[in-house]
Amino acid sequence: MKILKRFTALLTVLIIIFTSVPDVCAKEESLGQGDFVHAKGRDIIGTDGKKLEIRGMALGNNVWENSPTPAYKHHTEKSYKELSEMGFNCVRFYLNYGIFESDDNPYHYKKKGFEWLDRNIEWAKKYNMGIILNMHFPQGGYQSQGNGMALWEEKENGDRLAALWKEIARRYADEPTVWGYGLINEPGVPLKDSKEETLEQYTEMYKRLIKAIRSVSPYQAIFAERLCFAKNANGSSDWSYVSTPEDAFCIFDDDNIIYEFHTYEPFCFTHQNAAWAGTAGAVYSYPSDEMIAADYGEWTGAAASKSIDSINGWEYFESEKITLTDNYNTGYICLKVLGDSGNSDIYFDNITLTEISPEGKSSVKIHLDCNNNAAGGFGFWSSDGTGGISDAPGKGIEGGCVKISGSKENVSATAHRFTLKSGFQYYISGYVKNETRCNAYVTIDLVRSDNIRILDKQYLDDAVKPYWEFSQKHNVPVYAGEFGVICEGFKENRGGGEWVSDMIDIFRKYDIGFNYHAYHEWSFGLYRNDSGELPNDLNKELAAVFRKKLKEKR
Repeated sequence: MKILKRFTALLTVLIIIFTSVPDVCAKEESLGQGDFVHAKGRDIIGTDGKKLEIRGMALGNNVWENSPTPAYKHHTEKSYKELSEMGFNCVRFYLNYGIFESDDNPYHYKKKGFEWLDRNIEWAKKYNMGIILNMHFPQGGYQSQGNGMALWEEKENGDRLAALWKEIARRYADEPTVWGYGLINEPGVPLKDSKEETLEQYTEMYKRLIKAIRSVSPYQAIFAERLCFAKNANGSSDWSYVSTPEDAFCIFDDDNIIYEFHTYEPFCFTHQNAAWAGTAGAVYSYPSDEMIAADYGEWTGAAASKSIDSINGWEYFESEKITLTDNYNTGYICLKVLGDSGNSDIYFDNITLTEISPEGKSSVKIHLDCNNNAAGGFGFWSSDGTGGISDAPGKGIEGGCVKISGSKENVSATAHRFTLKSGFQYYISGYVKNETRCNAYVTIDLVRSDNIRILDKQYLDDAVKPYWEFSQKHNVPVYAGEFGVICEGFKENRGGGEWVSDMIDIFRKYDIGFNYHAYHEWSFGLYRNDSGELPNDLNKELAAVFRKKLKEKR
């Protein structure tokens, strides 16, 4: 009898235990689409069931350094509090696969990486913010600068990325604070023989990643960024296949996809005077009456320097002066070499475009010191397809310069188009060092252009509007995952703050959520000190723009 009573008591305990399990499961199962940020037609819907405007800030986390450990000093809990008080409602959190997985031990995930992510999710939740997880540096390499082709060319890298996304989504599938998953940042694929083969690499990879996430997370949003470029065999980027949203996006068979684009228009302003971006020496202001784009007509002439065909070391050159005429209204800098440069180098340095006002006052319009990473700012052409322009560190008058070499025929390298103002004169000057007997010189090449666009708010609007049109046509939401201005754009009243303010206006005009790049980074940051240190150098102008614009009533 005692045994029966004990058995009955034990059975009662077990019944209590097991009948309590369905309550836990029921709680998990009760989570549905409405508990998460999700897409609904063109709109993004928040966890409160209302239309959501994404107002995000990028936490870059030093992912470019490819460190195997999290960037603990990049930001703190205080950063979330500050951003929330400014008016941001989420962060776009940059991930490097290396904090989760080692190349020598794939598919085995590090505890520290997920602990760091857990901590950030808790901080976001505490300050009523969302977090968008973005794979900024996937297996195979950082995509944005074209160094990540191994992701597309080596199947194992794609397998590992899909497995990692599945693991991340599995861990956070029941966490509404995680607004969604950004599959790959600024994807660029190898250029194939046809447009179809090139684009197929992008679509097939994205389908794999979407499938992996959906196997464990049915309700969270997925952010699918457009294809950004294809990389040629010679290492340069080709945008011809993806010049419009229609070409750059694929519509996936999932009604909870948010289609992402980035905008830094115009690049010469947002990335000005940056050696690593190929814009060293070029400075722009916003707004201005400077030409920023045009429909170019035929070449109509050139203002040329003397031809340097000797081997006497560095020689100074200066072109003739030109003025606006009915035959041409725009110009651009052009480095030229005529003849065989295949066995030698021709160097160019300190190239300066000078503008002279009607009153005779001279001012520098463009100066290229050519010291670091300047070659990327030039478009290169040769009549037989050979040769190239490259940087020549330590070969310049003071530091580096650029060189043209390797061509058997005529060469030109062009950069920095500009408008000619009525009544003003222009000339170009600089230095050339020729180590061959071919002719080398520099010109202002002259063109008659139509539909000239200046750097103003309408130009920015024209850059964003095609994404709104894409959204309308396909009834899907679009999102500006990155926009921003380099710190140089806030110097000397160049208008960085006004550009940011106007961009926010434009996003709101078209009902497009947005994310600023970035919170803490020496080149683009709201905080401009080294991102390996705690934030301490606030861009006060930019902070004031955010405090004003993000809290405006819509």
